Amino acid sequence: MANTCAWFINLSDDEGTAQAAARQLQPYGLPVKGQRWPQGLSWLAAAQEAAAADAAVIVLIGDAQRFADPGLRRDLALFRLMLHSRAGRPLNGFTLLSGEPPSAAGRKTELSVLDDWEPLSGNWPAKLVARAHAPIAPAWPVHLGLHAHERLGVWLETHPHAGGATDGALVGVSGHDAKIDFHAVGPKGGLPSTTDNQYEIKGLQFTAAGTAFEAWGLRNPIAPDERYYVRLEGDPDLIALGTLPDGELQDVTLIRLG
Repeated sequence: MANTCAWFINLSDDEGTAQAAARQLQPYGLPVKGQRWPQGLSWLAAAQEAAAADAAVIVLIGDAQRFADPGLRRDLALFRLMLHSRAGRPLNGFTLLSGEPPSAAGRKTELSVLDDWEPLSGNWPAKLVARAHAPIAPAWPVHLGLHAHERLGVWLETHPHAGGATDGALVGVSGHDAKIDFHAVGPKGGLPSTTDNQYEIKGLQFTAAGTAFEAWGLRNPIAPDERYYVRLEGDPDLIALGTLPDGELQDVTLIRLG
């Protein structure tokens, strides 16, 4: 952890808030690095930059209305998942937002990748340093990670029972015409070089919580230290993760990207 840093993401051209926050954090010994968003970068390039800097905690600075934008939140969710997977541990997110957030009316109720990003207040520098060294894992009932490469594409790393074993796995996607075009089972933490896919299901269509999904799945036994990987074509809004006991779809967990 000696070379880690707090990674500031500034949504605004105004550097004043970010500079003031960096000065507050300086006495605590956690260096600050960061980027404007999107600064002409894709979320993939932004995540690669943060990973190369060994970011240990994320601070988002900007306008509350802008942070509510679905497209921005989807990109930030993909950014966060990739950082988690690169680091091999959680990275907690915090916000320093100005202005009033949008009304809660009509807000989506599914779990979200960004649900646990906390507003900073009080003696926040001490909290930031503590989370950089001892992050709190997301309270998702499933495992969700992401691996992205310019050549190999964007892959979700999933397990429908975090910390447990399961007979089969299924991932569905919805939104922006996103699809799955390849899948595999292998050890956690990186794309497998080989896979033995058993009882494949491709293009399964179903509806959950009033949303239509297209899914792929396998009936492979998946151990706690194994993962089900699916390659994405496009960036979905919503992901469904479930199991396939006896080849039949069971209850799914819905997680929103954003």
